[in-house]
Amino acid sequence: MDVNVSDDAAAYLRLEGAGGNNSEYVTQDGNGDQLEIDLTDSNDNFSGEDPNGVNPDAVTQIDDLFVIQNQGTQEVNVGLTKSGSDTSLVTFYATDSTTSSPDRYDTGNDGTVTLGSTDATLGTGDSVTVSMEIDTEGQSISSGTQILNSVTVDADAT
Repeated sequence: MDVNVSDDAAAYLRLEGAGGNNSEYVTQDGNGDQLEIDLTDSNDNFSGEDPNGVNPDAVTQIDDLFVIQNQGTQEVNVGLTKSGSDTSLVTFYATDSTTSSPDRYDTGNDGTVTLGSTDATLGTGDSVTVSMEIDTEGQSISSGTQILNSVTVDADAT
């Protein structure tokens, strides 16, 4: 799945892998405006056993995948828009650095993803670390199914 910044020619938002234990899942384009999250066995970033997708009929959580940073000169509200055949199975969430509990991104019927009931608000220079949960419990997902095609990061000045 690709993660992109929408309409950001001035590069006010930066996307980068979060590093750490789950960094093998994320490939960066080097420009800060596109990432790829690869959970398949074609992912060559693993030194050991390659992943084989997500577990069927299970909840898979992958923490600290990527960071969204506001590099602009004003505060922005940041949201995510998902596209693909099974977008309702994927939830993105962020851990607030001031608390130990995650704030889950909620999905609306239009595929737009927001942090809680509103978009995440990032001040100048602020960032948020994004994690992902894939819930295939009770779903008829066959091996090799691509659940998400892409995720677009949207930002609007407050």
